[in-house]
Amino acid sequence: MDKPANKDPIEYAVELDLLVSPEQRYSVLEKTFGNLLGAGIPLFSVGGGIYRWIVYQLLLDFHVQRGYKPVMTPHVASAELSKVSGHYYFYKDDMFFFEADGQEYFIKPMNCPFHVLIFANALQRFRNIPLPFKIFEPGVVYRYELSGSIHALLRPRGFTQDDAHIFTPPEYLKDVILTVFKEMREIYKKVFNLAFNEENIYLRLSMGDPDKIGTDFIGTEEEWANAEDALRAVAEDIKGEEDINYREERGEAAFYGPKLDVVVMLGPKEWQIGTIQFDFNLPRRFKLVELARNVGAADDLYMIHRAYLGAIERFLGVYLDFTKGRLPFVLNPLQIVIYAIRTGTEIDKGIDSIALTLRNLLLGEELRAVVVAADRTSLGRKVRKLETTLRPSVQIFIGERDIERGRTKVKYYVPGEGHREKEISFTDAADLFQGVMEIVRELEAPVEELTGKKYRLPVDLQYMV
Repeated sequence: MDKPANKDPIEYAVELDLLVSPEQRYSVLEKTFGNLLGAGIPLFSVGGGIYRWIVYQLLLDFHVQRGYKPVMTPHVASAELSKVSGHYYFYKDDMFFFEADGQEYFIKPMNCPFHVLIFANALQRFRNIPLPFKIFEPGVVYRYELSGSIHALLRPRGFTQDDAHIFTPPEYLKDVILTVFKEMREIYKKVFNLAFNEENIYLRLSMGDPDKIGTDFIGTEEEWANAEDALRAVAEDIKGEEDINYREERGEAAFYGPKLDVVVMLGPKEWQIGTIQFDFNLPRRFKLVELARNVGAADDLYMIHRAYLGAIERFLGVYLDFTKGRLPFVLNPLQIVIYAIRTGTEIDKGIDSIALTLRNLLLGEELRAVVVAADRTSLGRKVRKLETTLRPSVQIFIGERDIERGRTKVKYYVPGEGHREKEISFTDAADLFQGVMEIVRELEAPVEELTGKKYRLPVDLQYMV
């Protein structure tokens, strides 16, 4: 990892062009971008758009390959839906409401009620519904966070959950949760190179508070005790099979059921990211059990809420804080920089030709590469500027001496390890291209192992340098 720096994750995100700084002034309007957006509403820039679209596609492929059904749900709905789900009564202070045509609506704080409706519709329409039934959506939600606790990445009011809900008969509960845990481990390890072991990860069994059942938590004490016992048994199984410990914390459950939160140690800090939540309330409130029995699908149903990253914005903030602003190659907006080191002599034509040809070959592979012109005086300054802002994953240097020797060193960043250097011999741009592509394949390999696919988004970012 890079040397520690006392920066907020927002600073890293702004430097990488992931986020528009809320403090940045919109000069001609004499306002800040934060004034125009409002508190807790992050606005992602072009680099952030690249990051998010790749994350969405990667997660979509990963889920579909594992049997999840992809959906998209609306951002608003009638307050009637929130009354059936219980959010209206147990979560109202954290929600946004408005009226239209004399009817009350809410802006969704969670995707789960919508996914329940999709599952209920499928139960009613089609025979042979496969159980467990798994629904996935990268769903944007909005919550009324108190102004004093807002952070544009770590605690925003608008954010995106890599959200999934699994409707399962009781006999599959253990296998479902164990599978979710293993899938989560794959994502952390292969996409973000995060260690997933007993030293770095533990589970928090977040339980209800018996004194607040009926006010802060739906259900009866007996129902909560049964649900907590069931989830505790699964946590014990994970401890035995995966060597991951768990801790119990009273009063930290969701209002509809207990949950297993994944807590990671990233450097000296402890962060809660992914979550697996057990829900006996929403199936009951929406009468899913009765519906399943009526159509002969199952005699009983539980609902599992789960998110691997939790909130995509918050996970990004946590990750940037840990890596000091470094992103994996596949997700990094600016992947490759080619420094054309000019001399002011005739040889500059050859230097420029190799640099531009190499860039075009890389663009042809749908990689995001730029050329930066420099001389020996300005090179160090330009390298430092990019290293402390856009932080490219791969840096290639082409100058007079490199052409004369027929070889150059390529510097590249490996998550969890730091920078490496590799010397590439070349006679022309095509040779150099082949050598660079070997590095690219090395950096892409873990993600490709996850889904069998490459994730390349060919966006021209030359204007950034």
